[in-house]
Amino acid sequence: MPRAGSRRALLSALVLVLAAIFTASTSTAPSSSTSFLPRRRLVPTTRKSQQDGSAASALDFLQRVRGGGASPKAASAPTKPAFASAAVAGHADAHHGLSIGSLAINIMADLCPHGMLPLAFGMASEGGTGLAPALSLLLVFGSLSAYTLISIARACEATGEYSFRGIWSRTLHPSTAWIIDAGITFLCFGCCIFYSAFIGDLSAALAQALGAPAFLHKRWVCLVGLHIFPLLPLCLMKNLSALQYSSIVGVLGILYTTAFVVKRQLDGTYQMGGQFHALIDLMYRPQKPSHTALEKVFRLGPGAISLMNMACVAFTTHYNGIAYYTELKDRSLPRYASAVGLGFLASFSVFALMMVFGFGTFGYSAQPLLLNNYHRTKDALATGSRLATAFSIMCGFPLMFAGLKTGFFSLWRSNIEGASRLSVGTQKTLLSESVTMTVSTLLLAGICGISIKCTEEDVGFVIGLIGAVLGTGVVYIIPALLNTKLLARVKDVAAARPEKRFNHGLVAVGVIFACIGAY
Repeated sequence: MPRAGSRRALLSALVLVLAAIFTASTSTAPSSSTSFLPRRRLVPTTRKSQQDGSAASALDFLQRVRGGGASPKAASAPTKPAFASAAVAGHADAHHGLSIGSLAINIMADLCPHGMLPLAFGMASEGGTGLAPALSLLLVFGSLSAYTLISIARACEATGEYSFRGIWSRTLHPSTAWIIDAGITFLCFGCCIFYSAFIGDLSAALAQALGAPAFLHKRWVCLVGLHIFPLLPLCLMKNLSALQYSSIVGVLGILYTTAFVVKRQLDGTYQMGGQFHALIDLMYRPQKPSHTALEKVFRLGPGAISLMNMACVAFTTHYNGIAYYTELKDRSLPRYASAVGLGFLASFSVFALMMVFGFGTFGYSAQPLLLNNYHRTKDALATGSRLATAFSIMCGFPLMFAGLKTGFFSLWRSNIEGASRLSVGTQKTLLSESVTMTVSTLLLAGICGISIKCTEEDVGFVIGLIGAVLGTGVVYIIPALLNTKLLARVKDVAAARPEKRFNHGLVAVGVIFACIGAY
């Protein structure tokens, strides 16, 4: 994993990506209708037979990658370009529509397993952050993330597109649509790495606590075994609808873990003289801040940057934003906003409790994976918490991997179709189901291999880098750019001006935060 010496190189790469985004956003869009709902075809085709054939092949390919069939609304859109994906919209048919409450549970199950564990570590970073600023940062990032997630659904309605590439092409320019695919690909790949690292830590600790054979106590053995089964079959599923029922169980596990963290802070069993204090390693024992009472509440230091990165990652679920919208029963923007609001509010409550009580228990010793602080074998409640959290992460991993496949194979397909030297037969082979399954397996193997090498420090660095660079790009900068272009088409210019200015500010803040956070 990269260290401080390579962070300048990573920042340079970030600057290049941001420059590409701004070049794309300022380039001439294919159409600039005065209506918020453009009606002209923005990507014309020369022959109707070519359009129908390429659109059908695009849909077939992306269905194999992600699973599901086309929703009636997406399939009937007459202006959809050849590369438009209805695959994510296909989940609406597979799931027969989710209620507002069910979708809120799915959002919570998607956000919490990876978001709740590192926040105490973020609050403890570099001298710590006071209670008031920490909660305020969570609230701000949660609110901004909810807004941009809802704006993705609004962009679907405004453009008639149900893929990120299609939305980008209709609002900015088709030639730069690779930017959003690349952003989602790298974001989901990075998130899968720390998902996998968490699974390795939790499974090794569980193996010790449950008295499993000694060879299962090794982290790499657990990681390889669990990636072969059950993760590989789950990640290769064409349809992930079977996982929807695990969301409720996953949320129950999240609530149990939250209650456990709160209980252990209140009962003092890990404090000096407590039942487990002398049993855990020195690096995990509580190290409380020596700040005054006022500083404990209001301190705002350099560690706030780390906490911002953690909060950005915690509220990241935008790679599934279109799928969430198309899965909603009787979907409309108000219903979707209600579901997002409920899901984010519940997640914020979990995050706040885990952060405050986790930091309250261990202080500066809080680890990126908070459950590592608790005794591996003696604390039975901690064992139950690890089991519940591992199950929640295992259920969430295929959803994250599905986002990775959506972004990666959109790039894969566009590059293969754009390669004029490849014959039609070669293109069909490279887009076949067997090849996509093989590539997906190799992606999962690469994630497993990287996560085996990840240490506690590496996981914290990965989360921080993802939050600073990729999280701000996908969650804030790109949606704000799309909003700005769409709002420019609103007939009532005066009414749209405040929100347009807000999105301009969101882009600027996102760029600044990305640059600061990368260091």
